[in-house]
Amino acid sequence: MGIAPRGVSIMELYRWYRENKLLVNRRYQRKLVWTLYEKKALINSILLGYPIPLILLAKHVKDSNVYEIIDGTQRLNAIFEFIENQFSVIWDNEEAYFNIEEFPFAKIQTEKGLFTPAAKSKNFLSPELISKFLEYQIPVSIYDASSEEEINEIFRRINAFGKHLSPQEVRQAGVTTKFAEIVRELSSEFRGDVSNDILPLTKMPEISIDSKRLGLGYDVLAENTFWCQQGILNVQQLRDSLDEQLVADIVLSVALNNPFPASKEEFDKYYGKGEVDKSKDIEVAINRYGYENLKNDLKTVFSIIKDMMETYFPDMSLKNILNPTAGANPVKEPFYTLFMAFYELIIKEGKEPFNYEKIINAVTNLSSKIKSASHYVRSIDRRKNIDLCKGLISPYFKDSSTMGVRSGALALDFENHLHRAKVESSSYEFKQGLYSLEEPRKFNKKALEKILQNIAALANIGVSKVGYLFIGVSDKEEDTQKIETLDNLSSVPRIFEFGVVGLEREAKLKEVSLDEYISYIIQKIKESALPESLKRQVISDATPITYHGYTVLMIIVKSLENPVWYGEKLYIRDGASCREAKGKEIEGVYALFTQK
Repeated sequence: MGIAPRGVSIMELYRWYRENKLLVNRRYQRKLVWTLYEKKALINSILLGYPIPLILLAKHVKDSNVYEIIDGTQRLNAIFEFIENQFSVIWDNEEAYFNIEEFPFAKIQTEKGLFTPAAKSKNFLSPELISKFLEYQIPVSIYDASSEEEINEIFRRINAFGKHLSPQEVRQAGVTTKFAEIVRELSSEFRGDVSNDILPLTKMPEISIDSKRLGLGYDVLAENTFWCQQGILNVQQLRDSLDEQLVADIVLSVALNNPFPASKEEFDKYYGKGEVDKSKDIEVAINRYGYENLKNDLKTVFSIIKDMMETYFPDMSLKNILNPTAGANPVKEPFYTLFMAFYELIIKEGKEPFNYEKIINAVTNLSSKIKSASHYVRSIDRRKNIDLCKGLISPYFKDSSTMGVRSGALALDFENHLHRAKVESSSYEFKQGLYSLEEPRKFNKKALEKILQNIAALANIGVSKVGYLFIGVSDKEEDTQKIETLDNLSSVPRIFEFGVVGLEREAKLKEVSLDEYISYIIQKIKESALPESLKRQVISDATPITYHGYTVLMIIVKSLENPVWYGEKLYIRDGASCREAKGKEIEGVYALFTQK
């Protein structure tokens, strides 16, 4: 049942925010998309005492003290960013910031290191105006939903005609079909902003899209995504979720086994929002193909194309290859054609590329050879386009093993794990290896012991949880640089603060093959004092991943029915670190395993 709107002060809402009581469900919510102009306009309205639209929340179905934001994510984020000095407003013809000193609770957050306040030399709003701002009553309606499906439906109805939504965002709003889910999940992985489905509003900036021009302070820079780097989409198209529309285009083409006649009207039909409802057709097709099979096949193809460009042609872009005269125009349709040609050769015909240089030469100026249109492309024309592209590149593909295909998807998964680790640090651990970083290079028993302790700690993060430990990845830039010097490496791939240094260098130090070195690490785990059931699971799931020529060992740690002791000690994850649990902390760990 619904609850009548009531006024909630900005001061109280900010407390909810920093106490992680305001959640965003990525299954139906979009990213943070407001421009700085829109944020400033909202704050100005509040300072002037003008009314603003109602915020709609829903009590979380599992915790009545936590709320999912159904409508108002952009507004709430703008208010909280202003409090935390992310931007200023113009007041009395001067640039002015919120004064943290006037709000003790916010000041405590700065002392915790959660955000950095503006310099004291900045101009601040007056204490009277700060007080007026914090006491401003925002109309909030809290809905007591009985199920997640009910929340989804409310969101869908509210956002179906939102004026700030792009056509693709309108389609996705509140839709939780398998089709919408696979489009959302693949798009997130391809962009590199993977996270849990439900996350606190405080974490939204880490998975939202920014650009060099906008400077919103979000972590996903559009220009660094594959789509914009390669000129397949421009920045505004990415912010309007056209990458999700392109992914939907590919999913429909593959699942329905026929090039999709892409148009607004046709897309709407398969989302169940057109005059003709074809949503059941795509659900049946995805079930027939297999949800995970479809997802992994498309990830494999995407990863191979991505690796081709980043590893072999880092100074080129697909836009300049597929359409050398494109100028500022993106190359969405030529990329679709290339992707589908790769898909049919790799997945349907079981082949793999062996000469990337000739493939690139073959598809140079592909746009001039295919038929395309801005609004609608017929299936028959797309079929001809794909066949033409296959004819150009198929001589440079050969029969492949299934292992080669699987490694493509794993490389993309690995990259996304590094992205996810920024948000979910307690579930991830990274070790550069087992050898010291000092001359002379020696096997480091303490490093091995730390790995075993971390495996135990990752098994204790909670029932039905999964942790990941990567060996061959440095999490400190100073260590990455030291490894480059000591092991004579160049161009070590870096993602955020992580350096992918690989294990080949340590196999060389031990004077064994890479396979023998990985077997050696696994044997050390097998000989350890970890519980036998955990060792069996860890060893069976241990997976080498090759990323840009560097091999990393991924150790997957799945929780058991009860907490894991390593020897006589219980280890836990404390943020991104590992330590022994003491006293009441041990009870807390056991409590995690009773919440089934």
